[in-house]
Amino acid sequence: MIRTRGLVKRYGAHAALDGVDLSVPAGSVYGLAGPNGAGKTTLLGILAGLKESTEGEVTVAVAPGEVAVLPDTPRFDPWLTGREVVELALALGAPGGPGPARRDADRVAEVLAQSGLSEAADRRCGGYSRGMLQRLGIACTLVARPTLILLDEPASALDPQGRREVLDLITTLRGQATVLFSSHILGDVQEVCDAVGILHQGRLLFQGPLTDLLVGRA
Repeated sequence: MIRTRGLVKRYGAHAALDGVDLSVPAGSVYGLAGPNGAGKTTLLGILAGLKESTEGEVTVAVAPGEVAVLPDTPRFDPWLTGREVVELALALGAPGGPGPARRDADRVAEVLAQSGLSEAADRRCGGYSRGMLQRLGIACTLVARPTLILLDEPASALDPQGRREVLDLITTLRGQATVLFSSHILGDVQEVCDAVGILHQGRLLFQGPLTDLLVGRA
């Protein structure tokens, strides 16, 4: 699904990514772990087509319209309801444009329910908590049925309940799409991922099944 070879991204003399060889299997939930400043956001930006690499090869084996991206701090017009936000995401992201109104309404309701937002769907999102906004963002990535979902620090800066809700939601994505999400909290990655990559100072120090990482730490 995703493969990079010798991926380098420089900003002047600084190498944000330095020879990254990443491999993300199709259908997996892959966690990219590392401290702040490790290069996680830069790597996701390149995979999403939002940034250009300096050197190396990047293969993302899906059509551009089948990739959904959620930044670390999603922002929505506060006067829109959660339902309206997801409806807009579907209108912008659905291949070929919006479908029949009833089918689209059913799909919006489905992802709002999956995200635990059914009861808040018709409230203005300006009154949502940070955790609710993160889950609304994930609902937006899901609604057009993408093949690949990229989530940048989706549980960052949340209180324990908000983090729990977001991680539970990510767990439900298994089998729906290939999911790559970043986190500076290794415990979050351990909890929901099939495979993990450890990024530090722009270098990929470990990559493989989560069980291999846990055995190595034992």
